[in-house]
Amino acid sequence: MKANGPVVKHLVLLGGGHSHLAVLKHLGMNPVSGLAVTLISKDMNTPYSGSLPSYIAGFHAHNDIHIDLRPLAQFANARIIQAEVKSINLERKEVKLPGRPAISFDLISLNIGSNPDAIKIPGAQNFAFGIKPINDFIIHFQSILKLAVENLKSHKEFNIAIVGGGPASVELAFALQFRIHKELKLKITDKSLLNIKLISADQELLSSHNKKVRKFATIELEKRGIELVLDTQVKAFKKNMVVCENGDYFNADKILYATGASIPSWPGDSGLALSEDGFIEVNNHLQSTSHDFVFVAGDAATIKDQVRPKSGVYAVRQGTPLAKNLVRFSTGKRLLRYKPQAHALALMSTGNKSAIASRNNIFYHGRIIWSIKQKIDAAFVRKYSQLPKMKVSPQIAAGLVDKGTEQQLITHAMRCAGCGAKVASNVLAEVLQQLPVISHDDILTPSTIPEDAATIKLKDGRILVQSVDQLKAFINDPWIFGRIATNHCLSDIYAMGCKPHSALAVVGLPFSLKDYGREQLKELMLSCTETLSEHNCALVGGHSAETEAIYLGLCVNGFINQENLLTKGGMQEGDVLILSKPLGTGTLLAADMRYKASHNWIQSALENMLLSNREVAQCFKNNNATACTDVTGFGLAGHLMEMLSGHNIEVDLYLSDIPALDGALECLAHKIYSSLHEDNKLITNNAFNTETVGYDEKSELLFDPQTAGGLLASIPAEKAEKCLKELRESGSRGAKAIGRVTRVGANVPSITLK
Repeated sequence: MKANGPVVKHLVLLGGGHSHLAVLKHLGMNPVSGLAVTLISKDMNTPYSGSLPSYIAGFHAHNDIHIDLRPLAQFANARIIQAEVKSINLERKEVKLPGRPAISFDLISLNIGSNPDAIKIPGAQNFAFGIKPINDFIIHFQSILKLAVENLKSHKEFNIAIVGGGPASVELAFALQFRIHKELKLKITDKSLLNIKLISADQELLSSHNKKVRKFATIELEKRGIELVLDTQVKAFKKNMVVCENGDYFNADKILYATGASIPSWPGDSGLALSEDGFIEVNNHLQSTSHDFVFVAGDAATIKDQVRPKSGVYAVRQGTPLAKNLVRFSTGKRLLRYKPQAHALALMSTGNKSAIASRNNIFYHGRIIWSIKQKIDAAFVRKYSQLPKMKVSPQIAAGLVDKGTEQQLITHAMRCAGCGAKVASNVLAEVLQQLPVISHDDILTPSTIPEDAATIKLKDGRILVQSVDQLKAFINDPWIFGRIATNHCLSDIYAMGCKPHSALAVVGLPFSLKDYGREQLKELMLSCTETLSEHNCALVGGHSAETEAIYLGLCVNGFINQENLLTKGGMQEGDVLILSKPLGTGTLLAADMRYKASHNWIQSALENMLLSNREVAQCFKNNNATACTDVTGFGLAGHLMEMLSGHNIEVDLYLSDIPALDGALECLAHKIYSSLHEDNKLITNNAFNTETVGYDEKSELLFDPQTAGGLLASIPAEKAEKCLKELRESGSRGAKAIGRVTRVGANVPSITLK
C-alpha cells in the first residue's frame, strides 16, 4: 500500500474491541502523516455485545450484530494481522506473534476485553461454556439450541444451568428461554420440559441495579419458570453437574456462566501495573500508570481512583478520547483528561421484544424501551460498517486536461496492486512488435507464442529456464505479501514443468526512518527466503531501491531436460482443460481497496494465493499434460488465448464449472472490477463466438486478473479424473475441469462458452 509520507512512528492496536473501532474510524477520518498503524486481533469480526441477547432470541442474524474489522482497518490504512497475542516485551517494545517475526512499536493500545472469571472454577474449561469471548459462545449457542429443541420435541427434559447473577446472566436466561420456546411454538409463560436455573453467589439478583429493577426481573423470571438460586457459591463443574460449596449440586445438560470479569495473566507478566481488582491500571488519560507508551481501554482497564463496572457502555465512550490521546501522544501534545460518567444508562433485554431501562433510581420497561435499544444498537453497528466512499483525485492542476482525460486519470489513481498493476496486454503486444528481434541458436523460446519463461539450451544438453516477475504490494503486511509474491514468481518456472534452482531478488521500499524500514525489509525478505527454502531454491543476490510502495520481484532460474519441458502450445484434440485454483483475486482486491470486501473473503483469497503451484505442476506432469500456463494478470481468457493462438485451437469452456473465490461473484455483480479488467476484456473478447460473454458476473470472471493464481493445463481425457483426484488430495481443493479442446488447426483461435 502507498505510504502516507515517510513513516516515523508505529502504533499497534492490540484487540478489536469497541474502543478500537472508534480509534480506527478516527484515524481514517483524520490520518496522521508519518504514523504507521497495525491492528492485531484474534477475531476480525467484532460482535457488538449489546446486541447479543437479541441474536440469541432470534431477532438478529449473525451479520447484524458483527462489525467487520477489515474494511474499517483499510479505511484507516492500517496493517491487519489476525493472531492471538500472549505476551508483549515492554523493554524492547515488541509484540510476540506465533509463526512470524515480532512486531516492533513506538506506542501500543490494548483493547483486549475480558472473560468471565469462572474459568478459575475447577472444570470450567471442560464442562462449561462462558458467554465471553462472544464469538466462541455463539458457536456453542447454536449447538445448545439444536440439542435443546431435539430433546424437547422428543418429550425429554432439557436442563440448563447459568452461573452468575448480573445483567449478562439475566439477559441470557431470558433470551434462551424465549428462543427455545419460540422454536417449539410455545409462549414464554407456557410450561415445558425446559428447565433453566440461574445460580448466583450474591444474596440478591442484579446487585448493581436499583430495587425496582431487581424486583421486576425476579418476578419476570418466576413467571417464565426460570428458577433463581441465590447466595450459593459454585465449587466446581463436573460433567453435566454444578457442584456448590454448601454441598448442593444441580444436574444440567448444558452449563453456562457469565460471572465477574477477569483478564489473562500475560499483561501482568509483561510488567504492566495492575489495579487491586486485577485489571490493567490506567490514569485519567487511559494511559498505563507504569508505562506511558501503553494505553488501555475497555474491560481490561481500571481507571485509578475511578473504578466503574465492566460494561460495554464504558468501552464505547472511551473510544473517542482514546483515539485523540493516541494521536496527541504520538505527536508530542498534552493529553486530554477522561472522566467516566458516574452512572450510565443500563438497557437490558428480556427476550420478548421488551426491555428494561435504568439509571440510578429510574426504572422503565416495555416494548418502547426495546425499540429504543434496537435503534441504539443498530446505529452503533452502522456507524462502523458504513464507511465514507474512497475519494480519489488525479492530483494535477485544473485546466491541464479535459474532463474525459481527467476521468481516465482518476481511474488510474485507483489502479490495483498485485497483478492488477501489470501493463495491459494490448499495449505490451503493440510495443513488443516494434522491437528488433535478436536470435541465437541456443535460445529455444519461440517468438510466436509468449511463453512463461525463457528457455536457453546449455552445452551439456540441459535447458536453462529463466523467468522474471515483480509485484506491487496489495496488502499492508510485508510478511504475508512476501510469501505470496515469492510463490507468484516461482509459478512461471513450475508452469514449464521445471523446478526452481536459484533466484535474484528486486526489492522496493518506501522511505521511512531506519528502524521501521529495517523491520519492513526484515519481514519481507525473511518470508521470501523461507518460502524459497521450502522450494529448495537459493537466493543468490539482488537489488534494492527506494520506491513509492513495497515491491518484490524475483528472477528465477531452473534446469530441465528438453523432453520434460512443458509449453503453452501443445494442446491436443479431446484434451480436458483443468484449472487448479478458483478465480477472483482481482475483483476482491479491488473491493478491499474500496472498503467493500469482508475479512472472510480476503482471508480465503490470501490462503489460496499462499498455495504453491509446485505439487500442481508435478501432478500435471504425472498425468501427461500436453500444455500448461499459470493464470495471472491477463485473466483466464487472456492466458488461455496465449495457449490457443500458436496453432489456432478451438475450445469449449464450461462457464458453470469455473470455480470462483468466496465473494468474487458478489463483487463482480456490483461492477467492482480490477483496473486491468477492461483491458483484458478488450484483447480477448473477439475470440468468443457467443453473445453471452460479458452479460453476467460469471463470464466477467474470465477477465479478472489473478495474483498468485493457479495453473491451467490440458490433460488427455483418459487421465482427467485421475488428475483431478490427485490435485484435490494434494491440497488443491478448488481444482476443476473447465473445458475441452474441440479442434486443433482451425482458421482462428476461439472459445465457445457452454
